[in-house]
Amino acid sequence: MADQRPVAGRLARRTGATRSVLSRYGRRGLGMLRRTPFPRPTLRGWTVTVAGIGLVLAGLATSMSVAVTAGLLLVVLVVLGVVTALAVAAPLRASRSAPRAVVQVGEVYRERVTLRGSGMRFAPRSTLLVTEQLDDVFVSTAEPMSLLAVGPATPPAVLDVEALAISRGRGLVGPVTVRVEDPFGLLRIDRPVVSAEEVVVVPASVPLAALDSAALAGAVSADEGRVGQGGSADDSELRPYRPGDPIRRVHWGQSAKRGGLHVRQTTQAQPPEAVVALDVRRESYQQLGRDDLAELADLGGDQAFEHAVVVAASVARALSARTSRVALVTDGPGGDVRHSGDAGGLSEVLVGLADVSVRSGARDVPEVLHGVRGRDVHGMTAVVTGHCTLDQAAELVSATNGSSRGLLVTVVPPDPAVRGVLDRAGWRVLVVPVPGSATAGRTR
Repeated sequence: MADQRPVAGRLARRTGATRSVLSRYGRRGLGMLRRTPFPRPTLRGWTVTVAGIGLVLAGLATSMSVAVTAGLLLVVLVVLGVVTALAVAAPLRASRSAPRAVVQVGEVYRERVTLRGSGMRFAPRSTLLVTEQLDDVFVSTAEPMSLLAVGPATPPAVLDVEALAISRGRGLVGPVTVRVEDPFGLLRIDRPVVSAEEVVVVPASVPLAALDSAALAGAVSADEGRVGQGGSADDSELRPYRPGDPIRRVHWGQSAKRGGLHVRQTTQAQPPEAVVALDVRRESYQQLGRDDLAELADLGGDQAFEHAVVVAASVARALSARTSRVALVTDGPGGDVRHSGDAGGLSEVLVGLADVSVRSGARDVPEVLHGVRGRDVHGMTAVVTGHCTLDQAAELVSATNGSSRGLLVTVVPPDPAVRGVLDRAGWRVLVVPVPGSATAGRTR
């Protein structure tokens, strides 16, 4: 009895360990099976299944054992196909690696899908069809599918996908599906292995050299001038003279009053802030006075609005290089919508431009600017629209009164009266026509 106790203890421990391993692998296998769709018969599979069942029934009705045996063999063949397909599809694992989740129209979105099969030595080796789904905002430069080999002694299979972004918006990439077929071609499994992910396509840019050299430079310099680099003689801007200070910085009036030399305290002025207001009213982009062919091709104003979105993105990118912050302001269905960005990336502003849409019944830009006055409008105000009337120009000047500079960007040139109102208020006008239009753009 004393000799049998150690043996019984070792046997119990081995039994417990074996049961634990089997339970763990069993739970893992059940989890894989729950994530794997059940095989669907192909046309050949339906034919074989119906033929097998028919032979079995006919053999039983006529007492022909040969027909029953042949039918059972066909049914067993289908069952083996189910087992084989599940054995390949259940252990599949895949991952997607993409360097960016935000791309620009005209850029190529790239990603890599890595597929791994079962690591068990007795697992079957298979060649699978791997497909990546792409949304309508992308067009694939190469077919996003490939035949990849997976197996126990095979390195991870790789599918490289490249797609050109053709329109702004939010698009889905995925899911990645793998098609598994049994060796007999009777059954098929289409299993998603990587879920869909969202990719934001932001607008592209148009050249705005006139804006960079004239309107933008003038606005920034004017706004910096009001920050005060020694413009007044407040005590906070003066300090006692120290050896080495330039003589030109000495404030002689205050030095005489205080009985000693005092110099202006130089502080680095903070760059101004800017707001880009995009007009989303459909009527602002209809009947712009372009040539008849352009008007007929764009009755709803969608093409002109898409061009305005691109122009707004270009203005925001140009302003971000010279201002501390850029805010995008639009009229959303539930009220004004603001997307703030910084000078480094402008990602939030550009993502906001990817989401905007033209609609009827939207509020005018001056009404939107009144709602954000004092929060976003501190420096330059750039308004992007299709065309501007005289009343709208007066309302814009009133809505932005007190800001350093204003810039009106239109698709078609405004009337001379509109230019006069804006010129008297210190605004500049930039015309950026839709490509192919006969209207030429210029800045004042």
